[in-house]
Amino acid sequence: MFLQFKFNALYGIVFLENLNFHDRTYYVKMNLVPADEAVHLLHVETIVHHSLGSDYFANVYIPDSYQVVNKEPYVGTEAIQGYRAYKMNMKRKYRDVLSIESFILVPSIPGKNIPSAPILIHFENMKQRLHDDETYKLSIVGKNIRLEGPKMVEATYPQKLGM
Repeated sequence: MFLQFKFNALYGIVFLENLNFHDRTYYVKMNLVPADEAVHLLHVETIVHHSLGSDYFANVYIPDSYQVVNKEPYVGTEAIQGYRAYKMNMKRKYRDVLSIESFILVPSIPGKNIPSAPILIHFENMKQRLHDDETYKLSIVGKNIRLEGPKMVEATYPQKLGM
């Protein structure tokens, strides 16, 4: 009984320290590696830093102009016209929630130039959408798929209960 009290008190102190002193930050990292002439590997990493919530979900929306060969679309999220959703496998690691996924991309219509379109990333919990990102863009010029965007994107919010 005493041990349980000490554990609950310690958990409360850590929770309050997180709530009062740390902002919640969302990171997205992407890179595109050519595997063949028309096949590319899109590497996506998502991080929720200093998260208080127990359940975080991240969904990646890839434009319909591209086919993902190695993953099935995820139908358990909001449908957006012109996009297919893919679920990121988020895992808790201490105060962070992390996910790393790789998508094998091929053009839906080979040989056609496709203008730049954003890759959408939605961070959510069981109650609400927490953050959206549209920084990275895909395009096709010739036979090459191109990824436009910085090495890493960061967005910071103040910590709140229920987030």
